[in-house]
Amino acid sequence: MSRKRKIAILLGVLLGIAVAIASYFLYCPSPVAGLFPPAPNTKTRTIYFVQHDWHSGLAWAQRDKENFGAEAWKDAPFVEVGWGDRQFYFAGDQSIPSMLRAVFIPSDSVLHVTSFAEPPQQFFKFPVLPIELSEAGFQNLFAYVKQTFAVNEKGDRLAAIGKGQYGVGNFYAAVPRYFSAFNCNTWAAEGLRQAGVAVCPNRALLAKNLAEQLKTQ
Repeated sequence: MSRKRKIAILLGVLLGIAVAIASYFLYCPSPVAGLFPPAPNTKTRTIYFVQHDWHSGLAWAQRDKENFGAEAWKDAPFVEVGWGDRQFYFAGDQSIPSMLRAVFIPSDSVLHVTSFAEPPQQFFKFPVLPIELSEAGFQNLFAYVKQTFAVNEKGDRLAAIGKGQYGVGNFYAAVPRYFSAFNCNTWAAEGLRQAGVAVCPNRALLAKNLAEQLKTQ
């Protein structure tokens, strides 16, 4: 094979990769129709987007005996959830090799569930953005979060694997696998999209990216 042909093939491969990457970030899946904003005079639920430094959390007030919080306080007034890489988020390994692995290699994930009593704006020292969802939209989001738990043969979430970072909280084994293109922020964005909010998960690689999208709603 001639040198010119090798160069042409390499350029073609690089162009294909560039087109694939551009297509990924330009593509924006449509939100579930008919859920957001809530129709007038319908039942609604307020959720809260918590913009941690690099991480997105979703919080809400519990109702109707949802009992979703950590085992030590399942019926807490408020809960917050966040999803992320098991080694980096749960084990606290923030070394450069751990960060590079989390970026380039799909890895095990965890769900962090925290129970607390104060409204999120008071509990967190980070920016908190309230979002009013329709009841149906909230149920979609709630189902999405529950499906993130790794479960046993009965469909129940597995026992906690460790204490949470704040509040009355725990870490739990979760699915799917964590990857840079589907990280804690895109996970939160996908849940909001299923609730009807017009956000683009592919454009929410950072918490601030998602916050910027939500502020335009």
